[in-house]
Amino acid sequence: MIVMNANEYQNLYSEIQGIINDYKLGWIIEQVNNSIYEGKIVSIEDRLAKKNREKTPRIKREDYTAKEKVLLLLNAFETAVVNTIELEKEVGRFLTEEISDSQLEPQIKFYSEEEQNSHQFIFSSETINLRQQEVREIQNLLNELRQELEK
Repeated sequence: MIVMNANEYQNLYSEIQGIINDYKLGWIIEQVNNSIYEGKIVSIEDRLAKKNREKTPRIKREDYTAKEKVLLLLNAFETAVVNTIELEKEVGRFLTEEISDSQLEPQIKFYSEEEQNSHQFIFSSETINLRQQEVREIQNLLNELRQELEK
């Protein structure tokens, strides 16, 4: 069994950041970095009243470990990319069912209001099916990576 040190976790974190940035999802990294900066809240118990021996719940802020930072980034990526497929499936089902009796195409088109010559994004049943396959592959890779990190 190979144990990773803090530098190796930091390198892995940077590599994952690079991949996320390549797909123009930097907002995920920004949110994770904000969470890392804020730290995690953990519960501690402190004996305040020695006579009564009562335990008073207390909390404190701790920094994330290097491993926890990697897992936090993986979880955020999974939430933003993988978990959204359920919403997309529902939209796809709606498009297929509601438009089946009409002559309209079962798709939604998105255009940027800010850029006049921007490309459109077409959300259709076909793209949803393709994305479901891609998401399954991504989910498998994330699961494999998590298993390796837990060894």
